Amino acid sequence: MKKILFLLCILSAAVSAKQPGPVDQAVAFNKWYVGQIAKDIYPIKDGREIEKYVTASTIKKLRHTQDPGYGEESDLFYDADLFLKAQDIRDDWPANVTAIAVDTDPVCVNVYIAFGKKQDHVVIDCLVKENGAWKVQSVTAAQYTRNVADDR
Repeated sequence: MKKILFLLCILSAAVSAKQPGPVDQAVAFNKWYVGQIAKDIYPIKDGREIEKYVTASTIKKLRHTQDPGYGEESDLFYDADLFLKAQDIRDDWPANVTAIAVDTDPVCVNVYIAFGKKQDHVVIDCLVKENGAWKVQSVTAAQYTRNVADDR
């Protein structure tokens, strides 16, 4: 019986070791995602590979935004990619995606991702565990380009 428990513990550790942690998953997602955008492939609309990186509820909401007529009666307009928080990518982004910081809060693990050789564009990926894997739930820009007072 002890041998069986020991083997189960080893097997469990081996299986959990294969799952990337939140930092590795965030880097893998962003490298993959920016690479897709560089090839003019838009993962929210094209294919299902994004589902291994992004939570099911977030994907459902984002795919809903692709429905005909979505947002026509709303002032809400997204002028930047929802994962990159940028209108366009720079040439050096696909080869330069780096995690520069990480912190946690009660909701998620926040991984700060920098793009480019100079790391001058930073987003914060909020990752949560879903079905045993770390996945992006939301993304926030680390730098703001406009003043909220300008909207008043």
